[in-house]
Order: sequence, then C-alpha cells, then structure tokens
Amino acid sequence: MHKLLITIILTFLPVFFVQAQHKKAFLVGISHYDNAATNYEWNDIHGVEDVKLISPLLKQQGFSITELLDGKATYKQIKNGLSKFIASCKKGDIVYIHFSTHGQPVEDKDGDETDSWDEAIVPVDAYKNYKRGQYEGECHLLDDELNSYLNTLRKKIGEKGYIYLVIDACHAGTTSRGDESTRGTMVGFTSNPKKQYNPPMERKNNYVIRQVKGYSPITYLEACRSDQINRELKTKDGMYGALSYNIAQVIKTLKISSNSTSFVDAVKQSAKTKGNWPNNQNLVVETTM
Repeated sequence: MHKLLITIILTFLPVFFVQAQHKKAFLVGISHYDNAATNYEWNDIHGVEDVKLISPLLKQQGFSITELLDGKATYKQIKNGLSKFIASCKKGDIVYIHFSTHGQPVEDKDGDETDSWDEAIVPVDAYKNYKRGQYEGECHLLDDELNSYLNTLRKKIGEKGYIYLVIDACHAGTTSRGDESTRGTMVGFTSNPKKQYNPPMERKNNYVIRQVKGYSPITYLEACRSDQINRELKTKDGMYGALSYNIAQVIKTLKISSNSTSFVDAVKQSAKTKGNWPNNQNLVVETTM
C-alpha cells in the first residue's frame, strides 16, 4: 500500500507542476468609437471582431480571459484593467495581451524617440486632434506608459514566465520603444499645428529586446512598421485586423507556450499565404534574446 501511494504521487507530481503554470490573456478590442465624445473624429473598425475570433481559441488552450470591448475600453478602464490583471498573475505564467484598436503617433515629450514621436494605443475616449483646454492627449495610451505596465508584469512572472504582446493597430512597430479600412492616421497628435508627422522609412522588421535578469522574456507582434498604416483584411467570414486573423489561424493548431520561435515562425508563414496579408504593410517582431 505504501509503495502504491508513492507510485501514485510520483506519477502525478509532474502533472501538478505543469498545471501550476497558468495561462492568462488580456484582450482589448474597439470597433465603434464614441464619436459624440471624441468629436466625430475616428472611423469605426473591427477590433471587437478580432477579439471574438481569438478569445474562444485561447479558452480552448486553457487561458483565462479578461476582455475590454468598445465602450468599456476607455483609457481609465484599460489602465485599471491592466493593473488588476497584473496583480492576478503569478510566477511562471504565460501571458497573452492583445490590442485591436486605432493607433496614432504622438509628439514625444521626453526625448526617448529618435523620430520625435511616440506610438500610442487609441482608447475609445481619445481624440484624434489636439484641442487646447478640451483634449490635450490625456487619454492616449503611450508606448512609454504601456511598457511601464509590461516591465512590472515581466518582473512579477519572472524568468520562467512568458509574455506575448500583440498590437493590431497603426504605427505599431517599435512599440517597445481591397475593401480595407485603416486602423489609425498619418496625422500626428501634437499641440504644434506646424509640426508634421513625417517619420523616416523603417527598414527593419525584426528587433532584439535586452533581456533583464529576473524578468520574463517577451515577444511583441506588431501589425506594421511605425511609419505604416495598418489595413484591415476582408475574408469570407468578415473583416479583421490582418495580424489578428493570422494569429487566429495559427492558434487553431499550435499551442501558445514559452517557445516563441515556433509561434512567431508560424504567424510569419501564415502571413505569406495568398490573401492573408495586405500589400505595403510589414509584420514587425520584437523579442528578447
């Protein structure tokens, strides 16, 4: 009896440790911008459709899901949601974070951007244009702020954890620093009406992020370079962000794990399939090495 008990414990002990690594996802999708609140500036897109496509596939892989859709995806609620989400994560977790929204370049104020523009996620309550005294950029989620959350999360889940960050928006590249509708604008957000957004053309599609001791590795998948417009993809099932659509095709058959190389390679291969990727748009990958 004693030997039998030991055998049972040894048999299921590895399973216990495998299951101790949780999978968690935070998904933000906006299709309908609150145009009355944002002065009728943003066109509708299909971000909610992206989330509805990907969310059940992640659940099938054992991910617990947090979603913020349309009117719930305000700047404040995204920040509060990220804070609560990070607080729920533990050492060794595999984390998937996804934004399907508009994107916009915002004039850099702290001098950390070589092209003098930050990249920003556009929540549902952010304006497209600067309006002194009415809207001065307070609801744009800048890459600097997003990366602050990510660094906190990387430290919390540690070196045995892993983060995937998907940005299906315009001007997504270097976030760590047909019937197609576009997700964003080539108009930069600035208080200076004479300052024009005219970034240098990007040449690279792959970047290396410095690995920090005690922090988790991370992979960014971004729908386009920072100087490009992100166009939506028309499929037989509807309109989607091209990056979201290709990720969905991959996770139907490939489990998301800490092996980012196989996942990234599969997404790249899917994007090469005819009809799966818009012209004049480059998938950008940033990953720790």
